Amino acid sequence: MKCNRKKILARVLACSLFLGGLSVCGAMPQLPGMDSTVTVAQAATAGQRNALSQAKSYLRTMPFSKKGLKKQLKFEGYTNSEANYGVNHCGANWKKQAVAKAKSYLKTMSFSRARLKQQLIFEGFTKAQAEYGVKKAYK
Repeated sequence: MKCNRKKILARVLACSLFLGGLSVCGAMPQLPGMDSTVTVAQAATAGQRNALSQAKSYLRTMPFSKKGLKKQLKFEGYTNSEANYGVNHCGANWKKQAVAKAKSYLKTMSFSRARLKQQLIFEGFTKAQAEYGVKKAYK
């Protein structure tokens, strides 16, 4: 049986990406507030891959705005470039994240719609994301 080095390397890469939570085609298990497909840059640095992994880990535990997640990654020591890569490639649906954040606030505190919207904007959601989050959380 003849071995083709390129095919073997491609399979090794595919396995390592799949084990890291991503498949070669970019699909990953659906997480709350995340899109079902993610595009992964082939030439990501180790720092970028780690920031991406950390971003996904945070999103599995709690909802974040894009701005808030980037700030958290930078706090963890990632460079601006690495943090940008993490938030831009994590597959998050920021509107769904706003809904989840709004619901989490309403479980523990009483908020008027206006105050909840202000809180979401303070957390880093855009005005449109905050309005969407409040609308859906109040249903």
